[in-house]
Amino acid sequence: MDNYEAYQIERLAKLEAIIPTLATKADMEALRADVARWTLATVIGLVVGFAGLFLVMGKLYGPPASAPCVCASAAPAAPQVTK
Repeated sequence: MDNYEAYQIERLAKLEAIIPTLATKADMEALRADVARWTLATVIGLVVGFAGLFLVMGKLYGPPASAPCVCASAAPAAPQVTK
């Protein structure tokens, strides 16, 4: 057996040792489903979190409850002059 043949046999043995550890089609489908589930859960969590943040910030920094209402009708009307 020459040097090239020994090299080829060594390479083949390394490849055959790796093949059982590679992911199968079923493994990839399960991973895809897990990633989709985690992505959806993350998006829902972000939406709920930001909605809560906006509600709390609106309550904290909104207009005070006892603020007087300044309406346009509260100002006295200017008298109309007719000629």
